[in-house]
Formats: sequence, C-alpha cells, structure tokens
Amino acid sequence: MPVLSTSALAALIAETVFSYVLTAGLEESGFDDALREKIRQRLGKKSPEQLAFGLALERALRRLDAAMPGWTQSLFDEHLLRTNDVAVELARLLQRQGQPDAGVLAEAWARGAATPRADLQAEARRAAQVFLRLLDEELDAPDVRPALAALRTSRDLASLRDQGAVLQELLDQVLQRLDASQELLAFQAQILASGKQRGLLRVEGNTIVYGNVYQVVFQTRDGHEMTARMSSPLLQQLMAETAPALPRAPQPDASSGDPTPAAWRLVHPYPMPPHFTGRKRERAMLSAWLTADDAHPLLVLRALGGFGKSALAWHWLTHDVDARAWPRVVWWSFYDEREFSAFLAETLAYLGVDPRRVPNPRQQAEMLLDLLRHPGILLILDGFERALRAYNTMMAPYLGDEGMKADAEETARQRDCISPVAEYFLRGMATLPGMRGKVLMTTRLRPRVLEAHGDLLQGCREEELTALDKADAVAYFRARGIRGSRAEIETVCGRYGFHPLSLALLAGLVLTDLQTPGDIAAARHLDVSGNLIQRQHHVLQAAYDNLTPARQKLLSRIACFRGPVDYEALRALAEPGQDIDGDLRDLITRGLLHHDRSHNRYDLHPIVRRYAYDRLGDDARQAAHSRLRDYFAAVLGPDRVQTLDDLAPVIELYHHTVRAGRYDEAWDLFYDRINKPTYYQFGAYQLRIELLRALFPEGEDRPPRLKKEGDRAWTLAALANGYSFSGQPRRAVPLLERHNAIYEKRGDKGNLAIGLGNLAMQQMIVGALRAAEANLRRRIALCREIEDAFVEAVGHQELGRLLAYLGRWAEAGEALATALRMFEEQGHVQAQGIGWAYRALRALLMWRQTPSPETASEALAAARRALELADETARTRYPHPRDYVSAHWLLGAAHRVNRDLDLAERHLLEALRRCRGINMVDHEADILLDLARLRRDQGQGEEGV
Repeated sequence: MPVLSTSALAALIAETVFSYVLTAGLEESGFDDALREKIRQRLGKKSPEQLAFGLALERALRRLDAAMPGWTQSLFDEHLLRTNDVAVELARLLQRQGQPDAGVLAEAWARGAATPRADLQAEARRAAQVFLRLLDEELDAPDVRPALAALRTSRDLASLRDQGAVLQELLDQVLQRLDASQELLAFQAQILASGKQRGLLRVEGNTIVYGNVYQVVFQTRDGHEMTARMSSPLLQQLMAETAPALPRAPQPDASSGDPTPAAWRLVHPYPMPPHFTGRKRERAMLSAWLTADDAHPLLVLRALGGFGKSALAWHWLTHDVDARAWPRVVWWSFYDEREFSAFLAETLAYLGVDPRRVPNPRQQAEMLLDLLRHPGILLILDGFERALRAYNTMMAPYLGDEGMKADAEETARQRDCISPVAEYFLRGMATLPGMRGKVLMTTRLRPRVLEAHGDLLQGCREEELTALDKADAVAYFRARGIRGSRAEIETVCGRYGFHPLSLALLAGLVLTDLQTPGDIAAARHLDVSGNLIQRQHHVLQAAYDNLTPARQKLLSRIACFRGPVDYEALRALAEPGQDIDGDLRDLITRGLLHHDRSHNRYDLHPIVRRYAYDRLGDDARQAAHSRLRDYFAAVLGPDRVQTLDDLAPVIELYHHTVRAGRYDEAWDLFYDRINKPTYYQFGAYQLRIELLRALFPEGEDRPPRLKKEGDRAWTLAALANGYSFSGQPRRAVPLLERHNAIYEKRGDKGNLAIGLGNLAMQQMIVGALRAAEANLRRRIALCREIEDAFVEAVGHQELGRLLAYLGRWAEAGEALATALRMFEEQGHVQAQGIGWAYRALRALLMWRQTPSPETASEALAAARRALELADETARTRYPHPRDYVSAHWLLGAAHRVNRDLDLAERHLLEALRRCRGINMVDHEADILLDLARLRRDQGQGEEGV
C-alpha cells in the first residue's frame, strides 16, 4: 500500500468508520429499507459530520507524528483499515459511547506486522493511547464539536430498533397506569429508543416518556395532545421526513379551564394568595414583551420587597401565556432552591437532555443557551436575588432591602452572582444573537453581569414594578369584603404608597377591627405620621401588635423557619392547650401568614418574617430554635447522601442548632454529616462558606465560638479553603494565619508545617512573595526536624515556583531539582508531574526576560513531560483535572515561544476548556493572557485585547 499524505489518510479512516456506522450499525437497527437509505444519504461522504470527523482525524494524526515520529503511517496501514474492530472503537469515540480500547489498535497492528516483537507491541499500545487522547481532544475543538452534535445525542444507531413489539408492550404498560377515561386516538412512529432503555420508562402527567430520546404521541378525550419530541436534531429531521403526519387535537385556551398545562415544568409552584386583583397594565407589558419584543430575550422585573413580583409573574403565567405558542415553560423559585446548577440540571432534563451526560455546569449552560435559540421555551427565574452575593448567608430569609446601603463599589459586588455559571448564562442570554426563547427574572436586585458601561446589555430589558394602580387597590379591598367609597379607599391606600404588602396587612386590620370590622373607617385609628417608609412600617407594627400574645409568639416562632413549613412542624411550636388551628386561621385572615393548600404548607412574606423574628427577644429566640432543633433531630433521616437535596434536613437542623447557641453541637453535625459530601462529593464551596460563617457570630475577625482549640483551628482552615477554591484568596490569608498561630502555640510541628505551606500558596496569589518565601523555608526546616519527607518535598517544589516568580533562576532550579529527586525516591508520579510543570513555568519566565532558543526548548520539553505524567497518573490511579489544565496551558505557551502557533492555540484552548470545566479560577487569567499574546503573534491584536 503506498504511503498516503496525512490528509488522505485521515479521509480514508473517516470513510472506514462511517462505512461501519452506515452498514453494520444500520443492519442491526431494525429500520426498514427506505429509512436506512435516508440515513445513508444524510451521512454520506460530503456530510458535515464526516467532513468534521476527517478534520479532527487529520489534526490528531499530525500531532501524533510530531510526538511519536513514524507511528502515524505504521499504525494506520492497510491491515488496520481492513479491521472492523478498529472502526468499531473509533465509532465509539465519535459517538461518545464510552472510552475506546487502545489495545484493539495495538493488536490490529501486531496481526499485520511481519515480526511483532513484544517491545514494539508495547510501543504500539502507547502510540494508540496517545492517538486516542489526541483525537478525543480534537473532537471537542470549537470548529468540530458542533458538527458532530447530532451523532452524539442520537445515541447508537445500532441500538435503534424494536419498532413494533416494544412499542406495543410499552403502551400496554403505560396505559394501565393512566386514567380509564383516557383513550389512545392516534399513534404513528417509526423510531423508538432501544429496548435496553426500557428501565427509564416514566409517566409525567399525561405524557409517556421513554428514556430521554422519545415521547410517545397520544391524545385524550378531554382534548389534550402530547407532541413527539426527540433529543437529536438529526433524528428529528429523519422523523419529519419518514413518519406519517399525526392528527392534531384542538388546544385548550390558556386563560380558561386548565391554567397550568400538564407539559409545563412548574418546579416550585407559587402559593398564590387569595384575592389577587388587577395588574392589567403590568400583565399587558409582560405579554407584549413575550410576543413582540424580539430584541430583548431577557426581561428583569425588579422591585423592593412587598411589591408582589412573584404573585404578578405567577398570575400572568397561569392566565395570560398561550400554551400553544409556549409549550415548554419552567418556573424556578430561587427562594426554594438557590443553586443555579440545580436549575440547569432540572431544566435540561425537562427539555430532553440528560444532565448526567454533561456533568460540567458551564457546558450545561451552553447547551441550555443553544436550546433557547428555538422558539416556544419560556424560563421564569423567580426571586433571583437569592442567587446573588448579597443574600449568600444562612440569614438570607431575614434580610431586608436596607442591607444594600453600603458604598457604591461594595453594593456593586453584592450584586454579583454566587455562581460564575449563572453569570455566563445571563450574559449569553443578553448578548448572543438568534435567541428565540425567553427568560423572565423577578428580583429585588439587578445582577451586575447584565450591565456594561452603565447601561444594560443589548438583549436585556428591565421594568421596575411600582405601586398598585388606584383602581386595583379599590378592587382588592372590595374583593376582601371591605366597605367604603372609592374615594375613602383610595385615600387610605395612598397613605401607604399603594404598596401591595402594606395594603394586604391593612385589609387584615380593617377586617378584624373590634369597633367597625370590615369598614374602611377602621383605618383611621392607625398612625400615619412620618414618611412613606415609616408609614409602611407602622402598618406592619400595628398588624403585629393587634395579635393576642399567644399569636404573636406563634408568628415569631414560625419566623424561625427559613422557608415554607408543614402543619406537623407548626404543631411542634404550639403551647399545651393552644388552639393552633384557630390561631393559624386568624393569622391567614390578617394577611400575615400564607397557606399553600395544594401542598399544605405555611409561609411568611420575607418582610413579615424579618419583623416577627426581630420581635423575639434573645432568650425567646434561642428557646424557639432549641425547640425546633429537637424537632428536626427527631425526624432526621439516614445519613445516606446521593444529591445535595438529601442534605436539606441536616442543614435545617444545623441552622436551628446554631441559632439556639449550641455551636459545638453544630460543629459536630457539620463535621459528621455535611463536611465530606459538600467538599469531596459536590464541591459546594459557597454552601460551605455560608454554613461555616455561622460559627463566627462575632465576625470572622474573631474566633469561632467553639470550646475546643482543635475544632477552632479546623474551622479556620476549612473556611479558608472555601474562600480559596471560590477565588477569594485575600479572605483566606488572615484565617490561615490564625490557624497557624493555634498550632504554633500547641507545638504541633506537623500541622504547622502543612499550614505554613497552605498560607504561602495563598500569599503567592495575592503578591506577598517575601512572606511566602519565609513560610516555605520554615516549612522545610520543620519537616526536616520531624522527618516528614513528602511534606518537605512539596515545600521545595513550591519554593522553586516562588523563586522563579522572583527571577532567582539558579535557586529556583536547585529547589525544583531537589523536589523532583525526593518524589522520584518516593515513587510519587503525580507530584513529579507538577514539578515538571513548574520547570516549564521557570523556563518560560526566563525566556520572557531573555528570549533564547535554549530556554524555549527547555520549556517545551518540560511541559511535554508534565502532560505525559498527567496521563500516567490518570492511567495508574485517577485523573487530576488541575494537572491537565496546567500542562496544556504551559505546553501552549511553550509552543508559542517556539513559533508553532497552531499547536499553541490548540493547547491553550484545551487548557481554557478544562479550566472553565472545573471553575479553576486561579489559572484562567494566566491562560487568557497567553491567548492574548498568541493573538498578537497571529496578527489578531484586537481580538487579544
């Protein structure tokens, strides 16, 4: 077989793999001849999918030839191209169906080799491993991945079968679970997911869902129709071309009988208070935005607390939004669940994408943005202020609007999202072209990410919700059964600025007045002095003061809960002999307590919660939390944790334990039940910060209120780690200094040495290099004294990196060589890889000061070795994502100084992709700087800026 060029070889391999996909795979599919022919035509030689695969192959082959000269032509000879097993393995990688086996490629080479020596076969296996890794990277390149998306989401073509018998069996099983009044009127389909997926069968409302790939189409007698949905654009196209048309039933009017269509995903239904009235002007504005404002796919509905943002959005959604035009709706309340990652996972699953297949939150945000390019999707993010830094505290349910009255810069920072992925999503929604879906946000505070140079981003619109219209206020009072003329009601309501919450409380006072119940004249007894804010406060105070002492105590105890609570928990608050049912009814009538009848849960408006909570004295507050702590401890379930939601009861118990002043018990609970899941299992660093800060009631500049000194030291280090991993090193440094002072006082040299190293790494980030050097040298001295070789070696390694930053090249080289020798003696491969990365960094810094071919070559060799050792560590133990980020970043930078700009770009983009994948904020700036330098070298200076 003649030697082929790399381009020709790549095209030949691509044709071999696609020939397998379009022959053996389709033969096993069970499709009829006509459908198989359509798939072959769609995925022919000139298809975007095959061309993109060929491009990725060519790039991977060129990189393999550079890394292991000669093996490109040797591996992919005539024998391999005739081996069906190899095509199967590459097809697995192409369609993202697991990791291919490098041994298959090596064995194929051995069968074709004239003299398959054992050492050469081992080298062939290594070459195959390198090639598969390179191909995996190239398949994720920005110009390749989109073209292959259809293949990756369509599942294995070879597993799409069992169209008839499986379908009938599926329908028989599901229809037994549906109401007897429902009748299958129409069903035709030619593609159904494999029988392997049968375990994923579920019913959502009237919808039969089979895995994440297909929804069965059926109609019911009451006029509902469930539409077919396939997760793959490719399969959607095939379905449209081959499946017969489905009869369409009339759709119900969204404003009549069924206000919440079954296909909508209302994750946290809003407990709508009775007597919602009016808001026609605001509802008309929302409807006009939804149907006619294509320039602003994102609308922020902003207002202070008590203006009825959530009630307005819910009423508009359930009465004004046309389900025919907006068949896919998600309502998510950040009051109930503020983790943006949870919102992403739930929304993607609802829209047909299994979030487990894309575990990285940033990529999930990208997928959701892609889905929002299609029409008919509406997302409502209610109470988004809970996702901002201003409310990043366990006491968020008690915060008012005045907490934002700080200096301008601090106020701006408080409006940053807790999650960087949330900022990425919002920025994309407001800037990317072609967005046809819509996002409505209700919030007290506008997220800062939506601003640029003092203005809103181009795709974002903001509307501030203000007072009720006069006519709406009059209609509301009359709906509550309050007597009075229009002028009288308008006058009374005007004293409180037509503030919706104040009017609800005012109506409750009028209805329960002892002299003239139900007559607007009862409002004359209220204090109307002071400014508008003071008058609104007066009506809340009056509503509370008019309660009996028992009901005041009950309301304040309910305020101890941070969210909705069920009836049994409220019974735990009742005094012996108390008429809890009568007291609850009275609080509801007065507008102080909301009752969600559909879920039988009770809740307070945040403003009412804060006021009632503040009315408790310190002793009464601790007593109430102690009572609730005992209640939650008694009902706490097992400690098996699979999702972050499983920790919710433990966190509630922790909250009440802290607020009861039982800090040592709270620490034990955190350490035993919360620490490992939040750190190792979920990486929930912001949640850890929030929970640990509660152990510092006097502030972080004072010790945590714990009795044991060791517990105090552990808490300081744990909080510092949370700040470090969330990109706040300046807040970590003073905590680590106090941590080290404890072990210094105790004479614990081992823990002190570790603490000194942790402190030095944070000091390097903030630029305190001299202090970091002193701490690292002391660490090394302590380790020699106690003979801790590993911790000492880490100290030498970090000292070498620091000395390189200081430009002391010879000392840096000596420290790094010492560390490498010690790690080699200990057989610690992963640490050696970090050492080679630091050597590459040192060489790059030297080159930056004095460019030379020698230092450029040294940087390239060291970075390559760092990547090799990262691969070896992943193969022999498990992958370390941070090591891959460092290796690709430094390898990209090294290729740039060696003038190989294509390879530089490839590795830097890979580093950035991996970095953002794990939110490695301490490396992203370095990678972006080297990308900017690369753009300058490529003559694209403006893009670099």
